[in-house]
Parts: sequence; C-alpha cells; structure tokens
Amino acid sequence: MRTSLSLLMLVALAAIAHAQPAPAAQWRLEDQPHADVPFELDLLVEGFDEAPPPAPPRLELPSATVTPMGVTPNTQRSIQIVNGRRVDSVRVTWVLRWRVVMHKAGALRIPGLTVVQGSKQATSRAGDVEVDTVPTTEDMKLELQLPARPVFVGETVPVKLVWQFRAQPQDQTFSIPMLSSDAFTVSGPPVPDPRKALTFAAGTKDLQLPYEIDDATTGGTRFKRLTATFYIAPRTIPAGGKVLLPPASVVAALAVGRPDFFGNASTRLFRAFDVARALEVKALPETDKPASFAGAVGEQYSIEVRTSRSVVQLGEPVELAITVKSDQRLDTLALGKLDGDGGLPRDKFDVPAERPTGELSADGKTKLFKVVAQVTGPATEVPAIAFSYFDPKLATYRTIRSEPIALSVKGGSFVGAGDVVSGSPTKRPQGPSAADDTSALVNA
Repeated sequence: MRTSLSLLMLVALAAIAHAQPAPAAQWRLEDQPHADVPFELDLLVEGFDEAPPPAPPRLELPSATVTPMGVTPNTQRSIQIVNGRRVDSVRVTWVLRWRVVMHKAGALRIPGLTVVQGSKQATSRAGDVEVDTVPTTEDMKLELQLPARPVFVGETVPVKLVWQFRAQPQDQTFSIPMLSSDAFTVSGPPVPDPRKALTFAAGTKDLQLPYEIDDATTGGTRFKRLTATFYIAPRTIPAGGKVLLPPASVVAALAVGRPDFFGNASTRLFRAFDVARALEVKALPETDKPASFAGAVGEQYSIEVRTSRSVVQLGEPVELAITVKSDQRLDTLALGKLDGDGGLPRDKFDVPAERPTGELSADGKTKLFKVVAQVTGPATEVPAIAFSYFDPKLATYRTIRSEPIALSVKGGSFVGAGDVVSGSPTKRPQGPSAADDTSALVNA
C-alpha cells in the first residue's frame, strides 16, 4: 500500500511539473508613449505550446500607424528531481509585438485581442493609457534633403538627414516616415564602425546608418551638426506623380537647469520637426527602350563576363560570372534575358528561364550574377552580352556590352528531347561527329 501511495504522489508531482498555466494574455508597455514618437507595444501570451507560433491578430488604434513586428517565444526550461526521478518542464511565453506611432496626444484605448493556437486561445483585457506631448525647442533642428529634381522609377538616389543641436542630446528617437513607406525601396551604406551609427525604424526592420559630426552656424547660432545618408528607389508611379511625405521628427532628452557639483543636470524630452515634403516620380519612357533593359537606372555602369573554362564538350555546361558595377548602390539591380537579342544565341546556348539572383558587394556598388549555360551547338565564343540602362541625366537609354570570350567546343554526345526513345537504346554510328569539324579556338 505504501508503494502505491508513493507512486501516486510521484505521478501527481510529475503532472504538476509538466502542467502549463491556463492560456492567458496581457498587454505590456514599458515606456510612456508620446505623440509622433514610435514606441513598442507587446502582448504576452502564456499557456500555449512551443509550436506553432500563433498568428498575430490585427491591431487597430485610432489616429495611429501600427506596424506588426513579429512573434517570438520566450522559453523557460526547468528540471526537478522527485524521489530520484528527473522531471523536465517547459514554460513558454509568446511575445507579439507592434510598433506604434500615435499622431495626436490624449487618451488611448488599447482594445482586447484574442490570440489562437490550435484549440487554445487567450484574450487580453482592454486598457487605457495617456499619450503625452513633447514640447519643441529651438535648440534642435532637423532636415531631410531630397533630390531637387524629379526621380525616375527604379532610380536609386541619396537622401541626407541633417540634425543640428546645441546641447548634447541623449536617448534620441527618430521618426522618418519615408523609411517606412511602401513607395520606396530603402537601403543604407556600409557601417565601418558600429559605435558611430544610428538606428532608425524602417518598417518591420531597423536600419543602421553611419554618421559624421561637424560644426555649423544657422541664423547666427552655432550648432553641432550630424549628417547621415540613406538611399531610396521609387517602386511605382504615385497618384498625381508625387509622393507626399509627412514631416520627419526627432525626440531627445536635453539637459535643463544648472548642473550639480558632479556636473549632472536633470533632463527633459524635447522634439524638432522637419517640414512636410513631396518627391516627384516620373515613369520611364517606352520609346526606344532596348530589349535588354531590365530596370537599371543610373549614370554609370560597367559589365564584365568571365567563364569557368574555355574548352567544353558539346552538351556540357559552362558557368558565366557576370559582374555589374556602378557609382551607386545596386540593391534592386536585375539582369535582363540572357538569350536572344544582345545575349547568348539560342541555337548555341541554353540558359535557365528564371533570372539569377545577384550577390551584392559590401559597399553595394558591385553585383555578381552566376549563370550556368549549356552549350547546345557549335560555338567559337561566348559573345558580348548587352546591358542596358536609363540615364536620368540625359533622359535616354544606353547600352553597353561585355567583351567576347573565346570558347572551344569539342564534339560530344548531346542528348536532347528528340533522342529519348522508349525501348532498347539506338546505336550511334562510330567515328567523329559533325561537331568535331566545326570546333575552333578563337583568341579573344
């Protein structure tokens, strides 16, 4: 009887150790929210399993821009020894996160949301929070410097952020609507020193930008001036031909009052605004558009092609390394069709139908594409490959070409669709093939 009682206690303790809490959800807000300042709002869900991740419900807040930031698990594992027996337990807290920008101050009602995972669900309670305002100050100034001319679709252009301040700022937070706009593809330059970089919210990701600091005088007042550069490329033609951008802003803690004996002074949040801006976006002309054009827009490009070998058998593949360079970033650069006009002749080469994905260099100004082409006919060279781009300064299309590369194709057995016959294989005649007579090596 004692053995049975001990066994029942062991089973009960093991059940307690493995038991997950009942599904429950609650909101978490770590910082005081301020109008026009991005903040993170978390929904913590307990009592769910380790997998699969629950789908985040839609969060709608009045007068706010809400961006889902994903779902992550916070897993705690523990081990208990009960009567010499090891018992493992797992407790999972799912964190559903949103980035919120309130566009006006006042009371904010956060609604209750229901999160579902399989047969389990948890509902949070609604709550209220007060959104404060941040006073402006003349001790800080912010400006976005956009191109003064119209920009073409697909053209990558720089945008400068200039932030001036008199006192040393702390805990700065930027709100740059352009970085989160669906109208642009956004990228940044490489960051040589992470200690001299600022982090900006760019949609569902963070963008780090290097910066430089110098001195400037504005309106007779001396400022420290911080300059950071990022790049944008318009994706489509907006309605009316212009992208309207709300004002960018920065909030930072500045010292107020006189410092104490140790040089420390109390701080208060202040903000600075830029003005609302508009960027004109133009469509690329359809007239005289080359067949090899694939959307590249810029003033300077070069193309180079290399092959993995110069002697191949008929029917064998050869790898082409196609390098495109420019004086601007090539994040969105794609290659046009490699067969047909301006590319590889279809009667001599067979290339994949899908376009290759390029590898971007560290500085973003070189992109390497690797393509495997099958030699299907007698050829003496890999011909020059055309690359077309639109020059926004000259408002015209231009085409450049790589250098041709010598190629020797030896006779070989090439099996095509017409050679596949059911039943016994067909014997091929012995002797040199026709391809042997036409192969040649031409010096580049």
